[in-house]
Amino acid sequence: MTHIMAITSEKGGVGKSTLGVHLAGAFTERGLKTLLVDEDGRIGSALRWATRGNGLPFEVLEPEEVKPKKLREYDVVVIDTEGRPKRKELRTLGERADIIVLPSGVSPLELEATQELLAFLYEDPQARRRCRVVLTRVPPVGRAAENARENLRDLGIIVCNTWVRHYASYMRAAELGTLCRDVADERAAIAWQDILDLSRELV
Repeated sequence: MTHIMAITSEKGGVGKSTLGVHLAGAFTERGLKTLLVDEDGRIGSALRWATRGNGLPFEVLEPEEVKPKKLREYDVVVIDTEGRPKRKELRTLGERADIIVLPSGVSPLELEATQELLAFLYEDPQARRRCRVVLTRVPPVGRAAENARENLRDLGIIVCNTWVRHYASYMRAAELGTLCRDVADERAAIAWQDILDLSRELV
C-alpha cells in the first residue's frame, strides 16, 4: 500500500524542499521504492535539484506526470507542496495525504506561523491526526530545539523526536544535485543520520 506524505509550510526558509529531497533519499536507502512529486511550480526546487550533478537515486516528477496507476508502484510518495499554499489547497492536502509534515524553525516567529497553520488544519479531525511537526535548521548546539519541542507538545501538537540540525552539507548537496551523505564535508554523516532517524519516525 502506497504511503502518501506531504511536506508543507506557509513560511519560506524552513527547508521544505531540502527535507523532501532528503527524506525521499532516506526512504530509498531503506529499500522503499520512493517517488518525489514537486508541486511547487513557481520555484520547482526539487526538480532543479534533480537536474544537477549525476541525478538523485529516486524519481522526481511534476504533478501532471503522475498517473494514479503509476502511484501504486511506489511504497512512499513524498509531495513537496507549493510554497505558501492557499488554504483551499491545504484542505485538499489534508484529505489526500496519509501524513502531513510541517517543517519549522525554532525561532518564535517560525513557531507562531506553524501554530497558526496547525490551527487551520486541526479544524479537520482527520488532518489533525496526520500532522507532524519537524524542527529544521536547528542550531547544532544549545537547547533551542528541545525547548521548542516541549513547548509545542504542551499545546497538544505532535512533534517528531528527531530534529534536523543546520549543517552546510545540505546547501552543498543542493548545489551538487545530490544528498548530504555524498558531500565531502566532516558533518555530512551526522546530517544524514538526522534524516535517517527522522525517516524511521515517519514511515
